Amino acid sequence: MGLTDALFTGTSGLRALGHGMSVIGDNVANLNTTAFKGARITFSDIMAQSINTAAGSGQLGRGAGIQALYQLFTQGAFESTASPTDMAIAGAGFFIVRNPQTTGGLVYTRDGQFVIDKEGYLVNPQGLRVQGWRIDEITNDITGALTDIRIDRSSPPVKTTKIDMITNLDARTETRMRTVNLKGTITDTNLHDDHYDFIIRDINGEDRRIRITLAYDTSRSLWSYRIQDITSAQATLLAENTIGTTATQATIALPGTKELIVINWSGVTHNAAGTTNLSIGGRRTARIETTDPTGGGWNSAYNNTWNYRDITIKDSNGVDRIIRLFLKAGTGNTWDYYVFQEPLPGDPGGTSPEDPSNGTLLAKGVNYNLEREGPVWFFLNGTTERIHWDWDLNRVYATGTPPIFNSYDFDHYSLDPGNDTTFNLYEVYDVTTLIDYWNAREENPIPSTAYAYRSTLFVYDSLGTPHEVTIYYSPTSRDNVWEFMVCCNPAEDLRDFVRDEKPMQWYKADTGTTIEIPSGKTFTEAKRGILMYGRLEFDNQGNIKQFYETYRIDANTGALVKIIDTNGSPMTPPADLFGATGDNGYPLLVADFLGIDLEDKYPSNDPNTQGTRRLDLQTIELNFGYYLKGGSTWASESVRTTQYATSNATLFYDQNGFGPGALENISVDNEGRITGIYSNGRVIPLWMVGLANFNAPERLQKVGGNLYKETTHSGPPVTGKPGTNGLGTIAPNSIEQSNVDLGEQFVKMIIFQRGFQADARIITVSDTMLEELINLKR
Repeated sequence: MGLTDALFTGTSGLRALGHGMSVIGDNVANLNTTAFKGARITFSDIMAQSINTAAGSGQLGRGAGIQALYQLFTQGAFESTASPTDMAIAGAGFFIVRNPQTTGGLVYTRDGQFVIDKEGYLVNPQGLRVQGWRIDEITNDITGALTDIRIDRSSPPVKTTKIDMITNLDARTETRMRTVNLKGTITDTNLHDDHYDFIIRDINGEDRRIRITLAYDTSRSLWSYRIQDITSAQATLLAENTIGTTATQATIALPGTKELIVINWSGVTHNAAGTTNLSIGGRRTARIETTDPTGGGWNSAYNNTWNYRDITIKDSNGVDRIIRLFLKAGTGNTWDYYVFQEPLPGDPGGTSPEDPSNGTLLAKGVNYNLEREGPVWFFLNGTTERIHWDWDLNRVYATGTPPIFNSYDFDHYSLDPGNDTTFNLYEVYDVTTLIDYWNAREENPIPSTAYAYRSTLFVYDSLGTPHEVTIYYSPTSRDNVWEFMVCCNPAEDLRDFVRDEKPMQWYKADTGTTIEIPSGKTFTEAKRGILMYGRLEFDNQGNIKQFYETYRIDANTGALVKIIDTNGSPMTPPADLFGATGDNGYPLLVADFLGIDLEDKYPSNDPNTQGTRRLDLQTIELNFGYYLKGGSTWASESVRTTQYATSNATLFYDQNGFGPGALENISVDNEGRITGIYSNGRVIPLWMVGLANFNAPERLQKVGGNLYKETTHSGPPVTGKPGTNGLGTIAPNSIEQSNVDLGEQFVKMIIFQRGFQADARIITVSDTMLEELINLKR
């Protein structure tokens, strides 16, 4: 009957509008719920019933039902907060969170109220962990897969790998001229044979044989002079005046290094009745040359036989020291040798270098090739006075008799024992460098008078311990050229050579050569703390022109290792087998503040490895604003060390190491990049927040707590970085408010209320009509 249908039709309206009022109630109740997305309910009519009418078949509606109930993912307003972990999404997308108590368990939310829990995880109020990608600190890009974001509460130490030191060196600083002062007498009045030979040892440690020939014209009180470099067979003229001059000095430039040296003979007198006797002021003997004046050379019959000779040299104090030299010829132009100091008086037999009466061992070698290795070198016992011993292959290593050493003619003092062998001893003038001034055994390793400027900064080792590093600068005798030296506190220098009893030892597997210089222990103790030494040349505009003659100290042996040669070309490779320059093209120094033990090179280990622990040594690039571009040419940077006519000053310095630090704060940018700010000054990009979106986000399933779950109807999530693939960006220090419009909800509430009242009237009126129908039987 139609009245009964009307009752049910009204009931359907009451049911539908009741649900509508529930939706409004839920929306209004969540008006202040963070990132809440209000729902919208829509209605539809119920399938109509067909009835017969005079006009034919008609349809009678059966009431209203709920057509759809969806979330509205419109953007909510942002509320600013003081919490750096609060985030809001500006645009499409959801944060991804995971329940750590379940496998998988990914759910999605727009609520960005996050905090860091006790374990360091970034979590929402329910403890679900926010998902993101870890950021590579070097590339600043994401790495790996989505995972729980965990903020490191501490920053591990980072060892220094690069020092930036940009300075201005005062162009007005006077050059430091080196002067060799001659003394003694000459006899000639004309430039003939009154000459004197001595050694100038340049900054590369190379011996330059210098010959000065002097004459004095007593009638005119004029000097004539000729200064030559006789290092090679072809003498090189360095300075000359054969006409006569009142000058008593001349300036020469050393071949190779171009170092300027003043030769001063104002202390020389003329005595025609005497003998020529020149010297350079009691300087030490620093070079021994064994020669064979007859050209007889070495007799092969004496191969594998030890021959020895005692000679007397002078130390830097002018004291005579007896040196015993043992030599034995081998095969293939190789030699074995021993060098001793202060042998016991008397002839011990001279047949065995192992005899303890030979004195203190200074150096020894096996399978030594003079042509390949250069002169043998050693130090006087307990000093840093370096001596070169050279037996000239062109004059000695030949066939013939007798041998250069005569085992049966023992003579302590004669330089020419009469057996066709001559020992030439040379006084030396050392070109003093910053290295020479440095003495780690002193409380103050370097006097203030040795340098013109210094600048200090701290570097860090791999444990985060800071170490003071100082760079010293001093002008040289050449215009526009400065020397520099990089040093640390000697007590903090723990390279292997400072702890070895016999640091200077080498073994060369390819030739079977072994070298041991026990007398080098004093040198390594004195030079402890030196990390690099070199020279900087500037152009006439005050800009760096080139590095050259640059060295570091071998961490294993303590010997100087050339990394950039006289022409400014990097060595390939340097003797210690580390690169001459680092990855950025800057000169490379090698430090060790931890005390890493390297395997000994001598007698059995390969120097090409120095043991696997050599890779643990700390390599640091030195940036003066000048670098090796493309591995072949030097280039200046926009900020660089200069030489201008203004005060010495450090313009900028920095280093890329850090000590350990604790997390002080974090920040988030609009790309979702979470950056940690630590107490050690590091600002580290840590994580990038991941976002997800769905093709039909309205069909996600609400699971409470502002969370949504993926459904079949929503489709799978599409994840990505904020701001990409249609995903929104991140608004840091913000939370998204509910998108519910209260005015709109009130209007709908009124409409639903009036509709509900009208439907209720349908039911009451229908009930009245039914009552009248029942009353018909009365």
